[in-house]
Amino acid sequence: MNLDEFIKNQNICKKKKSKHKRDYHLFSTTQCGFQQEFYQPTILNYILIVLLKSNMKLKEMVLFIYSQSEIIMQNNGLNLQNLQLSSLSKVLSQNPQTTKLDAQLSINQITDFRDFFASFEYLNNLNELSLFIGHNPILNEQQQAQSLNQALAKLTKLNTLNLGLESLFNYQSREIILKGLTNISGLTSLRISLINCDLSGDGLKSLYPLTELRNLQFLELLLVGSKLKEEEMKHLQTILHKLPKLNKLNLNLYANKIQIDGAVTLSGGLFQQRQLKEFGIDLYFNNITANGTESLMGVVGTMENLTSLNLGLEFNYITNDGGRQVGKALEQLKNLKDLSINVASKNFGWDGYESVVSAIEKLPPLENLELIIGVNKCGLEGAELLKQTLFKHDKLKSLKINFLENYVGDAGATFIAEGIQYQKNLQQLSVNMNFNSLSDRGALELARAVKNAKSPKIVDLRVSQNQITDKGIKDIFLLLEQSLPKVDQLEVELLNTALTNATRDDIELKYGKVEKLQIKLNTIPPSNWE
Repeated sequence: MNLDEFIKNQNICKKKKSKHKRDYHLFSTTQCGFQQEFYQPTILNYILIVLLKSNMKLKEMVLFIYSQSEIIMQNNGLNLQNLQLSSLSKVLSQNPQTTKLDAQLSINQITDFRDFFASFEYLNNLNELSLFIGHNPILNEQQQAQSLNQALAKLTKLNTLNLGLESLFNYQSREIILKGLTNISGLTSLRISLINCDLSGDGLKSLYPLTELRNLQFLELLLVGSKLKEEEMKHLQTILHKLPKLNKLNLNLYANKIQIDGAVTLSGGLFQQRQLKEFGIDLYFNNITANGTESLMGVVGTMENLTSLNLGLEFNYITNDGGRQVGKALEQLKNLKDLSINVASKNFGWDGYESVVSAIEKLPPLENLELIIGVNKCGLEGAELLKQTLFKHDKLKSLKINFLENYVGDAGATFIAEGIQYQKNLQQLSVNMNFNSLSDRGALELARAVKNAKSPKIVDLRVSQNQITDKGIKDIFLLLEQSLPKVDQLEVELLNTALTNATRDDIELKYGKVEKLQIKLNTIPPSNWE
């Protein structure tokens, strides 16, 4: 691959050239055994630099883009080593005017970041920093942690920090790093990713330095797969108690095992943050059951200032009782504008479903709604109740419905389609009706809803694993084709239907290269529908 091909694939310089009609000049020098080439527009303050070995292989490139005040380094998964990283360090030292740095350096072969961290001392004006270094085979981790501590401590003008330390550092090293933040008095927004870090035992104590950030307003902790159980929630409760009063909090505890007692303990910490305006929590597969749900939703229901709630309770066996607790809490949130709720995967039956959706119907008009409620077998009645809810919330800007495997049939799909068509301000629409016993009629009603919807710019329609015939699929695309002039992006998924090979080929030939349209099609043996 030559440089021109690379730039074309990255959609960077070529697009800008056609849009702005500027001239680009190619420069070439040699540095550290690498060939350095970059395009520079004569007027636009926009530079793309690519450092690469002489054989021009993409995996050996180091890429960054910088303007007068922002540097973007998109280098995740490029197999970079220490030598390439040194080139990026020089970029920082030569651009002290930078106010925003996005350094994506995860999933590489870098063993030593110390020189890179040291180059932060030149960035005296930095306001925003995104630093992702996870999944690298670093050596002497305590020394590198100390180096990062010192680097962060010098960024006294920083107000926003996104820190990605996935699968890196032990408890002591993480604590060293985070102590560096205590010198940044103006830090108001903090996101820390510790995905796949072992935080069992006293591992969460490494986050205690966060409690000293007295001006913090937004905190997001990604603690996915971090071996957290009920005992570890005591440390998280302590942190939530001692943090300043936040405006926004996101906790991602996906794939841990906090169970009932952990949910109760966590709820005690959240009670101290009930002034929140925006709150998100993902407890996928933590087995908190109805009892844990009752404790959690008891606190959420007291967060009367909430304007945004993202609630992830998938695969927690909350049963109908838990669904009722969710509904009871939602009814108390009179200021809510944005709601995302995931209670999918065998959590409850009709009673739980009715409690949740009826509570949403009673809320003041929402602006954005995401409802992930699949694999609860709510059936036709559930689809009709959702239609009534959408009639109430008819000014949504974004609507995302995941009704996977609820067996609503064609009549249920028609109810949902009617609710979609009733929307007046829709800009984004996502509908997943996979595994819902649909035939041509139900799928066509959903396609017609997309065609008739007033203003969506981004549409994602999924009707896979339903018995939709060749004629039905052709008719679906004829309807969707009419919506293309008004949308910016339309994605359609029709996998494992009754589609034949010949019709599939016709569809791909006619629509496969249509701008703004992305299609996923396949065929399966007819015996699958017998």
